[in-house]
Amino acid sequence: MTTKQAAMATIAVRQQVFLERVKSHEATKFDAFLREMDQVIRDALSGDELTDFQRGRLEALLADVDANIAAIQDRYWQRLKTDVIDIAEYQAGFEAATLTKAVDTAEKVFESAVPSPAQIKTAVLTNPLSVRGPDGGKLLESFVTDWSSAQRKAFTGTIRRSYFEGQTNAQMVRAIRGTRALKYSNGLLSSTKRGADAMVRTAVQHAASQARSETWKANSDLSTEYEFIATLDSRTTVQCRSLDRRVFKIGKGPVPPLHVGCRSTTILKLPPEFDFLNKGATRASVNGPVPQDLSYYQWLKEQPEEFIREVLGRDRTKLFLDGGLSAERFAALQLDRTFQPLTLVQMKALEPLAFLKAGL
Repeated sequence: MTTKQAAMATIAVRQQVFLERVKSHEATKFDAFLREMDQVIRDALSGDELTDFQRGRLEALLADVDANIAAIQDRYWQRLKTDVIDIAEYQAGFEAATLTKAVDTAEKVFESAVPSPAQIKTAVLTNPLSVRGPDGGKLLESFVTDWSSAQRKAFTGTIRRSYFEGQTNAQMVRAIRGTRALKYSNGLLSSTKRGADAMVRTAVQHAASQARSETWKANSDLSTEYEFIATLDSRTTVQCRSLDRRVFKIGKGPVPPLHVGCRSTTILKLPPEFDFLNKGATRASVNGPVPQDLSYYQWLKEQPEEFIREVLGRDRTKLFLDGGLSAERFAALQLDRTFQPLTLVQMKALEPLAFLKAGL
């Protein structure tokens, strides 16, 4: 197998690993803005005791805090927007170069097209996130600004509640900043940082997926299908692991992020004439390389029962191991037509004999 062949077979996973590093780097940029928010709150609580304030004066102070933090958050959004569009443009160029290299390996003259920066920017900002749940269907800006609004309400709500509980300003600051003894991990700012990390990772994943999809559309003469690729470890969600290796029409199926913090990716499904490119190739897993064509649940069947139980839980593990279901059928049972997880009761209605065989 040539280097080009090996690269084509594993490029999606390798690129996702690189993208995870990019996400981490982007998340650290929030720290400077978080320090500014911290300073705004400390300044607001550094004067007279709020417990001596009249209600109207308190609300005026909270409105001022909210406005100052909103201005900081808006500056952060402008920076994040610029960064994710830059990441998307890089991803589109990388994807196009990968396609050119792969097809040239097959001794076919092909120069992949790269979507314009304007097309990429439009896709990132005007195509909704694939995230399921409360954030489902939001545009990127709404996803970020709604999260930002919720954080401001958490800050002002904490101060307002503390005021009505008769707490001192110092106690309010501790509630927001946390305590030194716990390295400030127990305050509202710490949970804000964790939330920002998840938000940033989701935004970067969305940008990369949109860039990839736009590149495929620009090269629709090569293929009209893509394949969903999940991460082979215990942290992968039921949605992502159940979609692993499934093929969809471009623009007609789910693309990462399916949830906040999603680590899945996608890869263009080349026509059968290019199948030789994946011959003998492997994909990464938490316990080492495995065959490229192995799906998540096929891989999971090869893991120790304790590991399977960690992933699936007790009853699903019993169904998985003792219900006589193939990995493909078990995967299909996990989600409904909108890719929402099914309950065990719903699954049992679809496969009652499997549940009976498993003793459930």
